[in-house]
Amino acid sequence: MGLFQKTDSGDAAILQALQQSQAVIEFTPDGIILSANSNFLDTVGYSLSEIKGQHHRIFCDAIYANSEAYRHFWQRLAAGEFVADSFKRFAKGGRSIWLQATYNPVRDKNGKVVKVVKYASDITGQMQKDIDYRGKIEALDRAQAVIEFTPDGTILTANPNFLAAVGYDLSEIRGQHHRMFCDRDYANSSEYRRFWQDLAAGHYQAAEYRRLGKGGGEIYIQATYNPVRDDTGAVVKVVKFATDITAAVHRRQRTEALNQELGGVIERILAVNGRTGEIVQATDDTGGMINTVAAASEELSASVGEISLAMNTARVGVQNVFEQTRQATTSASRLGESAESMTRVVSLIQEIAAQINLLALNATIESARAGEAGRGFAVVASEVKTLANQAGRSTQTITDEITRMQAATGEVTSTLGHISDAMTGVLDNVGSVAAALEQQNAATNAISADMQGAVSAVGRITESIEDISTAFLQVADASEAVRKQMGELAA
Repeated sequence: MGLFQKTDSGDAAILQALQQSQAVIEFTPDGIILSANSNFLDTVGYSLSEIKGQHHRIFCDAIYANSEAYRHFWQRLAAGEFVADSFKRFAKGGRSIWLQATYNPVRDKNGKVVKVVKYASDITGQMQKDIDYRGKIEALDRAQAVIEFTPDGTILTANPNFLAAVGYDLSEIRGQHHRMFCDRDYANSSEYRRFWQDLAAGHYQAAEYRRLGKGGGEIYIQATYNPVRDDTGAVVKVVKFATDITAAVHRRQRTEALNQELGGVIERILAVNGRTGEIVQATDDTGGMINTVAAASEELSASVGEISLAMNTARVGVQNVFEQTRQATTSASRLGESAESMTRVVSLIQEIAAQINLLALNATIESARAGEAGRGFAVVASEVKTLANQAGRSTQTITDEITRMQAATGEVTSTLGHISDAMTGVLDNVGSVAAALEQQNAATNAISADMQGAVSAVGRITESIEDISTAFLQVADASEAVRKQMGELAA
């Protein structure tokens, strides 16, 4: 008996209609293929001869075909249990297909299952779309924080990502209003009421939002609010897909703050760079002054050299005066010694004059005794006495002069001693000054050399400042570029 051959004409007509619209295949109660219509054969890509007598498992993957679930599937059918579902099967060449199918046990008049008839529709295209949609939804669910609301904002459900972001359990938020995630001022604002009115009217919303988690902690999310319509076009719920961007926003805020600081640094760099011109000018002025000082140092060195030469000449002159003074002191000393010798001679003369005077006196006395005969002798004795007195007066004069000469010689000697002492001090001072001038001359030469070095150093400083100025400009340009890049990254 062929497929669907029935004596009842009404049943046959129904079965014929199914034959034309459905993919139909018949199995024994244990799954051996008995027959299949052209729709089924076209769906699986086999001819009837390729599948007749084969087991149903040729349409299944090996793992499922060898599983306990597959054996239980056929046990249920053999027991007369109806099975309906969407099934993944494999066509010829291993191509996967999806069938919306019913497995219908057929009983004989005794109630025994004698075969199983499968009516199927190829839903591969729709199932692939559904799988694609489910895959996208599952991917969104894995990657996004998802929460669903009624059109007025009452929370229906939320996935683990959303719950982790806000820190609540589902039981704590289900049935609550969305405003629990907003600060009070915003939740009571007209802007917030318009937000839900627009969603209820079917208007999509997307932006970056500031929200509050459990305990009032601040979070930021990049979210879309998606109104979902039923078949009549009415909004039945709002699904929100969100990404927690709190860390990124905080980084952006820190970046913006750093950008502001960097802007200030750039301004300060440019200000400092502006002042480098003043520094260069000041350095140039300093260089000019140092050049002037260097020239003055050279002149001073020359003057000190001349003074040193003059002082050396003066020292030689003072030394000569000192020698002459010393010689004069020696001569005065000898003069003093001669005066003393003269004093001794005068004393001797005075002693002789006194003796002569005494002899004259004696002679006068003796002449008086002699009378007239001694008168001539008395005259001679008188003359001798007179000469002796004159000699005494002369020697006294000589003595007085010698005394005055000795006094003058003492004064000369004393004065020459003072002069000698003074000349010794002058000589020492001249020597000290000459030595100091030598040191000064060396110092001024060193200063002059240092000044020349300073001129070179100032030149190098000027070059360095120009290099620094160029570097400042480069740093400012680089900092500005960094600031723009940070701004772009923050955006």
